[in-house]
Amino acid sequence: MARFAALLPLAYAMGAFAQSVAYNDPNTGIDFMSYQDSKSGARFSVATPETLGSDFIGQIVAPTTEGWAGLDMSAQMASHILVVAWPNGDKVMSSLREATGYTTPPVYTGNATTTPIANGTFVNSTHFAYTFVCNGCITGEDDSFPNTVSGNAFGWAFSTDAPAAPSSEETALNMHTGFGAFAVIFANSSSASYDTWASWAEAVPAVTAPVANNGTSSSNSTVGVDTGKNTTSTTPIATTLNTTYDYIIAGAGPAGIIVAERLAESGAEVLLIERGDASTYASGGRAVESWNETVTQYDVPAMAYYLSTAEVTNEYCTDTADMAGCLLGGSSMINALMFVRPQERDFDDKWPTGWKWSDVSSSAESFYERNPGTISPSKDGQRYDQGAYDVLSSFFTSNGWSSVNALEEPNKKTDVFSHPPWNIQDGLRAGPVLTYLPLAKAKKNFHIQLNSTVIRAVRESSFVSGVEVELVDGSRQIINVKTGGKVVLAGGALSTPRILINSGIGPADQIKTVQSGSVAVTLPDQAEWIDLPVGKGLKDHPIITLKFKTKTSLSSLDTTAFTDPTQVNADLFAHGSGLLVQGGQRLNFWSSVNGTDGIERFVQGTCNSPSNDTIKIKIYLTHGLTSTGEIGVTSAGATEYITQPWLNTPEDKDALASFVDRLISFTKIANSTLTLDAGLTASSNVTGADLIKTFVTGSHFVGTAKMGTDDGRKGGDAVVDLDTKVYGTDNLFVVDASFHPDLPTGNTQAIVMVAAEAAAKKVLAVQVSGGSNSTVPTSSATSVVAVSSTAAQSSAIVATSTALSSAAVTSAPAITSAPASSATIPTTYTTNTATTSVAVPSPAYTQVPKYGRCGGNGYEGPTKCAEGSTCKYQNDWYWQCV
Repeated sequence: MARFAALLPLAYAMGAFAQSVAYNDPNTGIDFMSYQDSKSGARFSVATPETLGSDFIGQIVAPTTEGWAGLDMSAQMASHILVVAWPNGDKVMSSLREATGYTTPPVYTGNATTTPIANGTFVNSTHFAYTFVCNGCITGEDDSFPNTVSGNAFGWAFSTDAPAAPSSEETALNMHTGFGAFAVIFANSSSASYDTWASWAEAVPAVTAPVANNGTSSSNSTVGVDTGKNTTSTTPIATTLNTTYDYIIAGAGPAGIIVAERLAESGAEVLLIERGDASTYASGGRAVESWNETVTQYDVPAMAYYLSTAEVTNEYCTDTADMAGCLLGGSSMINALMFVRPQERDFDDKWPTGWKWSDVSSSAESFYERNPGTISPSKDGQRYDQGAYDVLSSFFTSNGWSSVNALEEPNKKTDVFSHPPWNIQDGLRAGPVLTYLPLAKAKKNFHIQLNSTVIRAVRESSFVSGVEVELVDGSRQIINVKTGGKVVLAGGALSTPRILINSGIGPADQIKTVQSGSVAVTLPDQAEWIDLPVGKGLKDHPIITLKFKTKTSLSSLDTTAFTDPTQVNADLFAHGSGLLVQGGQRLNFWSSVNGTDGIERFVQGTCNSPSNDTIKIKIYLTHGLTSTGEIGVTSAGATEYITQPWLNTPEDKDALASFVDRLISFTKIANSTLTLDAGLTASSNVTGADLIKTFVTGSHFVGTAKMGTDDGRKGGDAVVDLDTKVYGTDNLFVVDASFHPDLPTGNTQAIVMVAAEAAAKKVLAVQVSGGSNSTVPTSSATSVVAVSSTAAQSSAIVATSTALSSAAVTSAPAITSAPASSATIPTTYTTNTATTSVAVPSPAYTQVPKYGRCGGNGYEGPTKCAEGSTCKYQNDWYWQCV
């Protein structure tokens, strides 16, 4: 999320954004300065008085009868007032929000309000309009802009996806399908008629409606009683399934999939639960590309930069404090593909004994054998669109920096640059969905359940007997472990804390929020709450973005080269080559700064060329930073920031500013190939301290259920022990970025997976004693309580006709390294199912078009090629009609 500590000069705000134009609204007669998005047709307009005060008139017009649109007080969007409107039948709903990041923006809690102007507010057959007075929206604080400026850059967003509960002003919002910014000069938007126009605004009665479990507020509240139990009558009755498992893993993100597959190798019965749907084509996802219907938008590496504006955007969580992926593969399916292998110091500096590099290096090698990453993903050996790399490599070399292979030399992280290390394999987005899940699915003792949200771990004192899940139809299930079984939470650093708190584990004030909230959570007795610092110690990489102009000509590709490729590029992709098998970055660099506190802080940069003769550099402050924050839960069940984790120590600010000053100094050297973009600031003397005032989240969150020996129940800061087991429990574990005690030097993707490999061994080795689950049969896993047809359609539940006894957990062999090349992965998976499973949707065709995918590991689509082409082997994962 972006943060303004102070306004930058107006030239920055005005020069970098689209300009508004005069527009007279035919329905109201109001003269606006307006911007219309050429792609969606959405229009956003502003009118102001001759003397700017605290109010203005705004208008949102959007060509949708289901989606939503918003006008933000800043181009930076996050942490500023956002006016959102959407249609609800023949009425227009509106809400003031304050975005925190790439997640549903919470309701604004300040003093600003909106009042509609009736003749400019309506819904018709093609679009809706919301015209309003924004009362008190010009605050002069960080959430808006002051009335002393001569103009402002407003942000806008638009989505064709309907809000979760359109009748509620507090509904969750899906990810936008378009966004941008436009500049308004107030001398042009002002009018002597403003007071007349503003007088047309009339307050209307607020419309509220209950919202159930969608991450927002609800009028259905639960009642807390002295015992600490939720006894609300609205709590859904959960059906207890008869099928039991040795391991239940909550969350099929990168860590969850790796742990589940490694535990399944032991022969134990493993259930992996994911709240979202399938992602890649091979996994059953069908958000296919128009130019190749055998891959989804998540498969294609070049789409990684454009997922938030793709045709399907429901993969983002709407109830987390910031951006997270809610689909199979989690955030490994929505990130920008950076695969920065951790340097040894990433473990050695702050990870505890037993988790140093010497302890985890064998796990890292096991992981890299299956998922190595690449700096040269194109099968033909070529690199495409390399103009930015050529300019930047010359720029850094001339300043004494060295070229390295980031994958082969991970410990070289000072004044070096590299071709980007990407999580790409065989021309597709890699990660555990590609490299681990097919191996797991090939085992009859592995089971996966999609579209099922884990609400809590069912806990009696220190023993966890299972989990409670909610299906998409609102019904709930209790799924139990066998005697001696284990539950592993792998929901990610922004979601695992919620499951812990819902399980009566965490700060008492947070558990009490759940107790009095609207999500209908059954808590343990208050005497059995476990007081641990869940949600505290949150860390993230802050990012600032700088633009530079090149002194020589540099051609940049248009966005459509990646989102709507030419047939030539589509054909190259079908052969595992070309522009589309690359990510969006063109060069990465690393350096470090010695802080005034004696701590060395590392810096990472990712670079590309967004337009002709322009270089964009994202600068991350990484390993060594000391800023921390905290997240908690809302009464509606979402996670939210209590304290933000970015640049809240002076040493972090100084280190980042120092590096930016150094980078700018390179541009002032004679014969430099770059100059700082003149549109960025009105002053040639801008400093790093000025530029770091605007930053965004890296969405690389760690530390919310920290691992360590300092038991949090005794005043320490650790939530889990060195086996990743939650303190105070017998059999509850956390394996995701939550338990990481520190940030790595690069993006978190690779280190999360390395740590998951190491953690799987720890979890497997723990012996569970006591806590017998006497109410659940352990001799068989063949029967299951029938669920409703709606639930059956929304949940892919696979259960086999045989199950291991609990003895399999205690006598399981040690996990061994098993590279993908040593395993046979069938292209079709057969199991004896005990419930109705969701059939994988078939493509719109029965024959595969020429150059389409027709086979390979994990592929479940049609295999017959169109006339004139034959299905031929390209690699183990990809057969193609050629």
